[in-house]
Order: sequence, then structure tokens, then C-alpha cells
Amino acid sequence: MGDIDSSGHSVRTPIGLRVSAHALWSLPRTLTRAGLRAELLAGITLLAIAIPEQLATSRLADVPAFTAMIAFMAATLAFTLFGSNPIMSVGADSTIAPLFAVALVRLAPGNSTHYLELVAVSAVVTGVGVALVGLFRLGWIADFLSLPIVAGFLGGIGLIIIVHQLPSALGIASGGTSIVSRLHVIESELANVHVAAVGLSLSTLVLMMVGERWNARLPWALLAIALATAAAQLFTLSAHGVAQLGAVSAGLPTWRLRWLDLHEWGVVVTTALTLTIVVLSQSAATARASADELGVADDLSRDFVGVGLANIAAGLVGAFPVDASPARTTVARLAGGRTRLVGLVAVVGALVLSPLAHFASAIPLAALAGVLFFVAGRLVKLSQFRAVWRASRLEFALAMISFLGVIVFGVELGLGIAVGLAVLNQTWRSSRPHLIELGRRKGTTSWEPLGSPGVERVKGLVVVLFDQEIFFANAGAFRRLLHQLLARHPRTEHLVLDAVAVSDVDFTATVMLAQVFADLGRDEVSISLARANELVQRHLETSSSLVLRHVAFFDSVDAAASAATKRN
Repeated sequence: MGDIDSSGHSVRTPIGLRVSAHALWSLPRTLTRAGLRAELLAGITLLAIAIPEQLATSRLADVPAFTAMIAFMAATLAFTLFGSNPIMSVGADSTIAPLFAVALVRLAPGNSTHYLELVAVSAVVTGVGVALVGLFRLGWIADFLSLPIVAGFLGGIGLIIIVHQLPSALGIASGGTSIVSRLHVIESELANVHVAAVGLSLSTLVLMMVGERWNARLPWALLAIALATAAAQLFTLSAHGVAQLGAVSAGLPTWRLRWLDLHEWGVVVTTALTLTIVVLSQSAATARASADELGVADDLSRDFVGVGLANIAAGLVGAFPVDASPARTTVARLAGGRTRLVGLVAVVGALVLSPLAHFASAIPLAALAGVLFFVAGRLVKLSQFRAVWRASRLEFALAMISFLGVIVFGVELGLGIAVGLAVLNQTWRSSRPHLIELGRRKGTTSWEPLGSPGVERVKGLVVVLFDQEIFFANAGAFRRLLHQLLARHPRTEHLVLDAVAVSDVDFTATVMLAQVFADLGRDEVSISLARANELVQRHLETSSSLVLRHVAFFDSVDAAASAATKRN
């Protein structure tokens, strides 16, 4: 997918770095003056949204405050050059920050030199994984988790963010490693709560919630942080238990790439695999939604390569893993952004403002906690849980198990539980096939499910539609259902199998079909297949079973039925 010109049409370009270079080079010719103003405004708006979000995410990641801005600049530049989606924003993200922070803090104290080395290596390893998925076109992995399971998983992460930020919001000491231990520490510190910190945190949260409803295009997080900082300075709230962000350096993180020991590599690779799955899922959803809104086709494989290289770039400059941001991407689009210029403007703006980074040292931690509470609220989607409850009690239970798995067992094991649930759920559904008996609509050549008005059976003929794939998990069930159906029609002379829903058959399925056909052959029931695709036909015709190699194939159900009845 290329950029979009001022008329809203997609600009077709070659694949690779040359694509983005061509798109950037052609911007002066494709943008009108009004279009250029819109791109500049969108870039400035993106930066205004990104600054407070990135600073807050640094808190979640246990890294120096400006590290997230470095990650944002490196990732945005890399994705602008290599990605497909012209306005997708990539940078530090609150969804994945708790994932690597919780895992890597077990190896080294947060904010330490060794910890920074670990998160940088994790970014590179994650980037390699995501980029390989794009290069080998394995994007289907991003669709592996169902929406209810993702809702439960993200809801668990949202609750982790809230619990982690409660001490800052309350102005009390923090401690503990698990959710339960952190809550115990918070409970023991409740007598030391500082009202000023609570007030700043709640004010920041309320302003962002109300402002978002009123006009989502405005940088409410930046405004809330600015007002909270001004209030803290005006009323000297640091003397009343309100902690500040502290020294902020705009330089690159001081780290060196060193070889990790075997145990460290195990934790880093496991963490990177977890991050890869989450990054793929969120990046795919963001890219698709953005492409739909822009009215262009998406190229997920190239977007994955872009996000992967963005992670590698962030790691090489000493930052941490990054992800696509649905919220920032939406803001950029609503502000009028339609080309890669949006990301470039944001990067240049961040570089220009970098010398002013020391002013961020006065930001109250309670205000950043309020920003993160707002972000966590986006992850804990109660409306989606209610919708799942109304639609399916089973899927709601899966969402709750995923949610509790993250909270009780941690993020990595929680994601493993979520993936396991997805596999079990899909396998269970696939192992419960249905056979639909068809009849001919009177006076036509149309075959439809029996029971519909005007649809009737043809004497001596049974026509059955497979409603899904046939493979090892459901082959036995198909055979059992087929025999049960034929037992209800003992005078059947011909069987037509409508295979339109079957895209392929595995070895187990071919063995099952051979057994069924052999059984029916002994009962002198003729068999034919209708609407089977070329792949299914080839697998059956090259089977070791003589019965399958001689089965008759027809292009339509009516043709198969007519040929069968003419044999009488």
C-alpha cells in the first residue's frame, strides 16, 4: 500500500525501501498546499499526543523517562521508511511495556544498566521475530486469538497497569512483585495516602475522559500533564507528598551490547515470543482499521516488516520494544493525516523539542498515573465483555479464564493460557461437525436444506452437505454422522456428497472416506462428489485407496443427482 495523494487515490509504488523512498520523494508533487498544511497539523497533533503517552510508558517500562521518546523517534522513522501503512504510529506502547518489564525485572533491577541492556536486546529479538513473520507472509498468526480471548488478556494487562500505578496516584510507597503482593503493600500504606497526589491523579483522569468525549482530536493528555505540573509548582505540592518525575536527560541511553548468559537468553527469548504475538495482533488490527478508514488495501506482510525493523531500530539505540498504537493512529487520521509526512513531522518535532526535555522533570508522578489509568481503561473493555456475555456464555468463560490467567499466573503464562484456550476452543468447534441433508426445490435444479418450503427428497437418493473442513479431529465424527443418517434411510441407492465447504482433506480424512465408501459399496450404494475443488479431487484421485481413485466428481449437486438417478 502506498501513500495517498491529495485526491484520495492510492499511489502505486514498487516493493521494499524504494517504495517508501519514492512515496516520500513524490510528496511535493502529490500534495496541494492545503494537503501539506493538513499533514503538518496531523504530525504536530501526533507529537502532542505522543509526548505524555511516551513519558508515562517509560514509567511502566522501568526505564529513564526520555527513553520512550527515543523509542518513538527511532521506531517512527524506521516504519515510515519500511512500512506500508502511511499513517500508522509505532512507538512505546502501554500494552507491551508491562510484559517485558515484569519479566526482565526478575533478572536485573529496573532502570539499572543491565536492565537497559536486557530490554534493548528484547527489542531486537522481538523485531527479528515480527519481521520474519512479514517476510515469510505468516500474518495468519495475528488472527489466531479470538476477540473474547484477546479482550480477557488485554483486560488483565489493564488491571496490572492500574495496580502498578496506584502507589503513585496515592502518594505512597510501592513494593511487591505480584498483583497480590502489591495490593498487600498498598493496603499497609493506606494510612499514608496524600490527598494532593490523589487530587492530581483524579483531575488528570477526569480531564482526559471528558475531553476525549468532547473532541478526540485535541491532545488532552498533554494539556492535563501541563495543568497538573503548573498546579504542583504553584502550590509546591512536592512538599505535600507529591513525587516528581525527576531528572530527564535527552541523550541516548548509556548501554553496551554484551553477550547474555544461557538463563538470561531463555528469559529474553520467551519474553520476545510473547511480545511478538501481542505486537502482531495489535499491529494487524491497527493497520487494517487504518487502511479501511483511508479507503485503501492493506499490506500486512510489509507492515509487519516495518514494525519488526522499528523494534530493531529501537533496540539498537538503547530503547525498548515498540508496537503500533491504535489510539495515536486514529488521532493522526482524524487530524487529516494521509501520508508518511505525518510521522516525519512528529520525529522532527521531537528532535527540535529534545533540548527542552529537562522541563519534564517537574511532572508529578500522580499525573502520569492518571494518564496510565486512562490508558488502562481502554484495555479493560467492559462493553466488550458484556457483548460477549450476551452472545456466548462459553466464549465469555474463555475471556474470563484468559483475564484471570494473566492476573494470577503472570503475563507470559497468561498469554500461554490464552493461546491454549484458542487452540482448544477451535479444535472443539471443529470436532463437532454437522451434516445438512439437501433436497430439490420442486420444478428447479436448486438443492436446498430439507425442511424449507417446496424442498423435497428424491426417492432412493440422499444428498449431504459437509458444513466445514474434514480433518483428523472430526473425521471420525463425520463417519458416525453419515452412517446415522443413512440408517434413517435404509432404502438409499445413491449418495451425493456436496463438498463445496471442504478446501482440503488430510490423510486421516482420506482414510475415513475410503472406509465409508467401502462400507457403502458393500451395501450397493453408489457414491459421487459434487463441487469438490481441484485440490480435494487431486488428493482423492492420488490416494492409495482404489475406491477413492474411482469416485465420480461433478460440478454441481444437480448434475451428480441426475447422473445417479439415471443409473436406475
